[in-house]
Amino acid sequence: MERNHDYLFMADAMLGKIARKLRMFGFDTIYDPNIDDIDILASAKCKGRIVLTSDRLLFNKCKKNGVDTILIAKETEIENLVTIFSTLNIKSVNSQNVPYLCTCCNGLLDTIKDKNSIKDHIPARLLQSGKIFYMCTNCKKIYWRGTHMENISSLIKGINIKLKSLN
Repeated sequence: MERNHDYLFMADAMLGKIARKLRMFGFDTIYDPNIDDIDILASAKCKGRIVLTSDRLLFNKCKKNGVDTILIAKETEIENLVTIFSTLNIKSVNSQNVPYLCTCCNGLLDTIKDKNSIKDHIPARLLQSGKIFYMCTNCKKIYWRGTHMENISSLIKGINIKLKSLN
């Protein structure tokens, strides 16, 4: 699995769901609900990350300090994701390679080649299902393409329709 190296994000404490979705789409996204605005600003500036925030005060501080930032102020998750992608001139989101990154820790996902190595960590029925499994190289969380992927595919279709209508 690969990261999308074009954009690096740092999401504020209010945007955990957005951070998880961006990670699913391959965008390196730092999210820590306990980090304060000063540390967000300093880290983003040092590491060249785009700050995603719903806090107008933090947004204005970022602008004042020359840190790229996007204000997330829409009512729905899909509208907020469209705001991010349209601001960055991203024309569509590719669902072919989802999942990319661990939604918990932002680590890379590797395909598990030996299913027996995870037999004690997943339901037995899944082991026999023929599904492809992934493991985070950092926190060791296990992923597979389940019914939640249908929801993600639906979300991606909705995002892409909205992005197309903006062009």
